[in-house]
Amino acid sequence: MSRSRELAAAAGLCLVGAALVLLAVSRPWVTLRLGAAPPLPSRRLDIRGVHLVPGARALGLLGLAGVAALPATRRLGRVLVGLLLVGTGVGVVADIARALADPRAALVRSGSPAQDGAGLGAWPWIAIAGAVLIGAAGLLAVVRGRRWSELSARYDAPSAPRPQREPSLWEQLDRGEDPTSAGSADAD
Repeated sequence: MSRSRELAAAAGLCLVGAALVLLAVSRPWVTLRLGAAPPLPSRRLDIRGVHLVPGARALGLLGLAGVAALPATRRLGRVLVGLLLVGTGVGVVADIARALADPRAALVRSGSPAQDGAGLGAWPWIAIAGAVLIGAAGLLAVVRGRRWSELSARYDAPSAPRPQREPSLWEQLDRGEDPTSAGSADAD
């Protein structure tokens, strides 16, 4: 695989992974039926992933920022971005694993009325898949990122203009000037 394709693959993995995480946490993970005293109807309460695992959305946005950071950075910076993306993937998995280990406690932490036996559905697993993709993009950047192409220098900040130097005697003679006459004019 060529270097530019590796960079495109890492950015693509990061983009798809971040999109999966952000999509998954925006969907309802738990639906609760809240009974009411008759004659009032029962209520349905959807609890979204962002309420159960609040850190996952922020980490998903960080993974999305990695899409722009990978091609914009250079060697060492790209490795640091890769390490940050690996940490992002691990953080999302850890946050979701905590909710999957004890869904009832996750409901209590979110401020929702807890219900015994509440399952979290399939969306947490989709978010974990996205986190794995973000981590894979980061790992690819850490291992291979130093060899990828960089943005050209035209994107760098403009540098200060170079100071003008005095032309040498030979350059003055080549232009048809008399270097000795300039010295005599200053003496007057």
